[in-house]
Amino acid sequence: MSQNLFEPRRPVKDAAPPPETYRPTPPGQEPTWARIYWNTLRAFLRRRFGMGSIAPRPHQDGPGRSRRPLVLAIVVAGVALGTVAVLLAVTRSDGNSTAGQNSSAEVPGEPSGGASPAVREELARWAREHIGTGQVIACDTAVCGSLTAAGFPDSSLVRVKESADELQSADVVVLTTTLRTRLGTAVDQVTAPRPFAVFGGAAGGGLFAVAHEGRPAYAARAGAELAERRDAGAALLANESLTFSGPARALLRAGLVDMRVCALLAALGGEHTLGISSFGDAAPGAADAVARAGLEIETVDSVGAAGDAGPATDLRALIAAQRPPYLPLDTVVRPSEGGRSAVLTVRYSQPAALDPAVAEPDRASQDDQAAHTS
Repeated sequence: MSQNLFEPRRPVKDAAPPPETYRPTPPGQEPTWARIYWNTLRAFLRRRFGMGSIAPRPHQDGPGRSRRPLVLAIVVAGVALGTVAVLLAVTRSDGNSTAGQNSSAEVPGEPSGGASPAVREELARWAREHIGTGQVIACDTAVCGSLTAAGFPDSSLVRVKESADELQSADVVVLTTTLRTRLGTAVDQVTAPRPFAVFGGAAGGGLFAVAHEGRPAYAARAGAELAERRDAGAALLANESLTFSGPARALLRAGLVDMRVCALLAALGGEHTLGISSFGDAAPGAADAVARAGLEIETVDSVGAAGDAGPATDLRALIAAQRPPYLPLDTVVRPSEGGRSAVLTVRYSQPAALDPAVAEPDRASQDDQAAHTS
């Protein structure tokens, strides 16, 4: 499996102006619309009529004297002042609307029927533990607010406004009824066919991987990687250093274990004998074909993997020494409880990135042949 997993896409920010020319306006000291329009009017009068000052000028009479500039100036001033009045009214209206948004529990302007606050909070907690802040999540305003409260920085969020193209800057999208209504059927062309987690049912939010090259290409790669995971599972089952529980063996045979977990087990099995009790729980509402991205190790070299014996500490050090994409999101000890033995749990970020090299073996071989014949 290639290590060329996707990295979070973020908008490129413009470079800041040089310090010697950039003078930011202190907060609370921005010019008012009335001041802006007065300065504009004054500059216009100065250029057009030479009226650079509002001080009285010496009285002039005679045939060469025309009142037309003065009349035009009065008309322009009246139009400008009327515009200022309208803009001030709009500004006050916008300010009142913003204040209402800040004080309201609901998000104005968004269709009703989105995920409830309780569902959003549950989704955000799960995302913090199983997706992590290293991936970028696209979401509607309400869900993004819950993710922010759960600890996601702004750099890990894309607040979707009006187009499915905005999802190209993210790795994951939370599709609520709000977002589906806003984006329409176009969203189906840039997301995975199935969610890897669902909260709140149809009225809640489904978490989908973003298909940056389109759904058909994503589905092709997913199908190819499923075959690769089955082959990897068969190889792990044949490894005498690894012992699996019945449910864990079934997942390996079906190709439903994340390739990063398979690669880690292959590496650990070369150094230790391991007893694997589980590949973790399925995500809430996940489709059956979603691979498990967790691992629970019960024993290492015949001692408890969650203990302080030498093999257990060596095992944790070996896992911590892995490099991305094989470095887990977290590795913790789960103590024994309710008749369950203590285990060392390993968890990778979801969803797993598809390996671009897996789905295009024919193209790679064609490129090699072309290189040799050229």
